[in-house]
Amino acid sequence: MTVLTPSILWLLGAVSIPLIIHLLSKLRIKKVEFSTVRFIKQLETSSIRKVKIQQILLLILRMLAIASLVLMMAQPVTQGFMPGWIAAEQDARLILVIDNSASMHVIDGKLSSLEHSKREALNLIPLFKDKTRITLSQTCPPLILFEGESNNPLLNNSIQAIQSTVSYDNLWGNLNNLLRNKTIVEPIKECVIFSDFIQEPDSSFLSGISNMDDWKFYFIHPNPVFDNLSIRSVSSLNRIKTMSQLIKLNTRVENSGQLPKPNVPLELVFNNHRVGQVVSEFDSGKEKEFLFQAYPTNMGIVQGKVNLPRDDYSLDNTWYVSMPIMERIRCGIIGANNEDVAMMEIVLRAIDPQNQFLSIESRIQPNLNRLFLDELDVAIIHNPNGMTEESVNDLDNFLSTGGGVIWFQGREIDNEFHPNLIENIGFPKLVEKIDAGQGFFTTTIGSGKSDLLNNLQVRNLENELPEIFSYIKTEGKGNQKVHWTLNNGDPLLMEFSSGSGTVFYFSTLLDLRWNDLAIRGMFVPLMYRLLVLTGTDELNTTSVQIDEPKWITIEEKILRNKWEVISPSGNKEMIVPNYNLEGIQISNTNELGVYQVFSDGKLFTSFSTRLHEKEYLQHRINQRAIEPFIQQDQIRWLMLQNDFSQAFLEARQGKSLWKTFLLLALLFLLAETIIGRPQPIKMKSDKI
Repeated sequence: MTVLTPSILWLLGAVSIPLIIHLLSKLRIKKVEFSTVRFIKQLETSSIRKVKIQQILLLILRMLAIASLVLMMAQPVTQGFMPGWIAAEQDARLILVIDNSASMHVIDGKLSSLEHSKREALNLIPLFKDKTRITLSQTCPPLILFEGESNNPLLNNSIQAIQSTVSYDNLWGNLNNLLRNKTIVEPIKECVIFSDFIQEPDSSFLSGISNMDDWKFYFIHPNPVFDNLSIRSVSSLNRIKTMSQLIKLNTRVENSGQLPKPNVPLELVFNNHRVGQVVSEFDSGKEKEFLFQAYPTNMGIVQGKVNLPRDDYSLDNTWYVSMPIMERIRCGIIGANNEDVAMMEIVLRAIDPQNQFLSIESRIQPNLNRLFLDELDVAIIHNPNGMTEESVNDLDNFLSTGGGVIWFQGREIDNEFHPNLIENIGFPKLVEKIDAGQGFFTTTIGSGKSDLLNNLQVRNLENELPEIFSYIKTEGKGNQKVHWTLNNGDPLLMEFSSGSGTVFYFSTLLDLRWNDLAIRGMFVPLMYRLLVLTGTDELNTTSVQIDEPKWITIEEKILRNKWEVISPSGNKEMIVPNYNLEGIQISNTNELGVYQVFSDGKLFTSFSTRLHEKEYLQHRINQRAIEPFIQQDQIRWLMLQNDFSQAFLEARQGKSLWKTFLLLALLFLLAETIIGRPQPIKMKSDKI
């Protein structure tokens, strides 16, 4: 226990007053006449002893009552962080951190966690002395909003001006930067953090902080979340997205609140039209998965979302998606001779006889010295004899910007191909040409879950599988997915990624001397599927996390157009293209929803933003998670509640005990009154 007004304690000398009065009363002698000594002896053995005990007891009660009143006036408190007289006499520094990240949007009553924190922060300022130097910081973006004395009126304005965001806070990294400030030399150092503390600190939190033991920390968190359902992920199960293809979206929903949720509707919306709905119940702490299937509503870009009803945390109730539905694919055929090019043209014309969505460009180029692929979405390369370093670099740049390649290999010696084709891009190494002789190799679908060969639009896929007479044996890498294999286990069709692009690699040629693939009914729908997979522009529509920059690839011929980005809230921003890299970078992605990119006033593409993975509500950490980094006696762990400023004051300076001592004083005085009251029955003389 300690006292806030120690100067009052000198009044404890008043405790001696009852003792002095008692001693002085002993000096007074009063004569009483008795008729016989016999009665005096009787008084000595009974009544006089009781009177003496009563006088001593009354003396003690009076002294305790006075002592209790004096201690009450001295403002006694339990032991806290900062004894009152120390805080009043020494210079002090306070770092006040307010978390304004996405997770502080949680509603408690009528206010968000951020609004509760700001209100209580304003109430705490008067608890510090006027000359306390205060540093006020927000977490999103990390910014010092105020630095000065606590009596400066700008401090209150700075607290009230803190705005909510949907960003990630990185609380411990920001706190580390504040505590490392070498200009903080005050003997009293306190740090108050308002946050929901859903992420634990790591070892980097202590990096560069030399005076951690000098600090006192108050970790202040809001009440637990009662009602919250969260959409944790939405992923497309099919890579092929056309008007005739069902889009399959796997959706994972979790109940991270404390309230069981019955009969909750979950909706799928495409371009503001509801195309799917399920109703389910969710137990607290459990999650479920749902599969939505719907046809796209239009060609081009489909903007969609999966919705949950509003609850205490609304930011995780919607997941936005932006998907390209194939509209037109620019396809280039590069063959070693006229026969190769003509065969591939026949296949592509069978896919699109009306020339509605395929734009075809053909080239005869046996040796690939240079590749000019800037105007293409898909490059079909058939039986190349070799590649120079320049052509490999062209291919690498094409793939890095999201282009697709369908490659038919027929040359068994790879010393005519520059080694960067294998080392940098990831093509398989050629070993030798294998001939079946008088027989043939049969083929098998390599993966039961392949989204490439399964569900092709053919009557009987097993009867349509080709016979292979010759192929190129290759040595692949671990990143290559095998879709199609020969009966001896060697791969026939592989897939691998390079940059943002995709390569489908056939180890045989489209030639009747190599196989009968060209006359099989399954080849046309297979090529159609390959074109869709490689030609669909999913690079520009890929979602990004909040505050991550988004790169949009643009064709050279439209780079000089007027480029405009409209945010989910309707804010417009003009973007200047990067002419060297042929694209635009959108850095301002601080809103949750779908961003639309316009070229000369026409919609070019769109992309969605998603909540940062660390801003989904999780189990909050407790004091034990902090103690490995900060000693237990340096921490006070508090919850936002009614009369919070009083609870904070008690944690800082100790709990006030003056009411306790007042009650004790009253009890002592009451006991003294009862014990010391006169008893008239004993004052009357006996009747004779």
